[in-house]
Amino acid sequence: MSGSVLRLGNIQFDEAAGTVTVEGEEAIELDRSCRAILSLLLSQIDEPISKDRLLEAGWPGRVVHENSLAKAIARLRHALGNEGKRIEMVYGQGYRLTGDADPPGPPVYPPMRRRPTRYLVISVAAGFALVASIVLATIFWAGNSSADGQSALKIGEAPDVIGRVLWVDDHPGNNAEERRFLEGRQIAVYEVTSSDDAMKLLSMYKYDAVISDMGRNGNPLAGLELIREMRARKNYTPFVLYTILPSKAQRDLLAEYGGQGVAVTPEGLYSFLLPGLDRRSAQRAAD
Repeated sequence: MSGSVLRLGNIQFDEAAGTVTVEGEEAIELDRSCRAILSLLLSQIDEPISKDRLLEAGWPGRVVHENSLAKAIARLRHALGNEGKRIEMVYGQGYRLTGDADPPGPPVYPPMRRRPTRYLVISVAAGFALVASIVLATIFWAGNSSADGQSALKIGEAPDVIGRVLWVDDHPGNNAEERRFLEGRQIAVYEVTSSDDAMKLLSMYKYDAVISDMGRNGNPLAGLELIREMRARKNYTPFVLYTILPSKAQRDLLAEYGGQGVAVTPEGLYSFLLPGLDRRSAQRAAD
């Protein structure tokens, strides 16, 4: 440390200026809440910090929903670029900043200032990845069908998975922590960024659950339209919306279309998914 400048790996945080610099690149100015949260995380490297403490640091004296914390963490991860993966969610506790020389987990998106250009590259890469996965599926999964005509996913996942989830979100990097948690519970997660891609995969393969955001790709009701189309095609895979503060009307429509519920926090999402996946895993083991 030097004065009010805190350092961790490639991260340099100037508390007085409220700016963060990663790998010597241009300094990025953080909002007040993100400054306070990052300062607290840096003060206790590798130690979980409760959500209550982080909320009090970010919004002192105010009562705010924990979604505000989730959004601030997402902004921090973007600002930190590849170093953003150091901020880990600790299930049931809060968050921590890891001091590992090579922090674990998949890459996150780069700083927000570069988002338009990088997101274009990522979108193109994701498109190629989806096409490649479908081609590989056609080659390797032909003839490996279940009794209902849907193929069982087997390539690219651990051999001991207890369930498979299809996650539909046009910004999958925002769900990196939740994906790591599910994969740590032996749940395979398959990601797509559009409803069209989701319907293609649902027509070919069997999943234990579908997670969807509400609005994506310019359509504010994409999640509701997806479940409506699924049910119209007689696909009754359990469906959970993972979104921020849906309206009562949206919740009512989800129930009308046959959705299982709405989650606004990671804990809420897990409470919808894990019991059903555990039951199906037990049933498979008994068969």
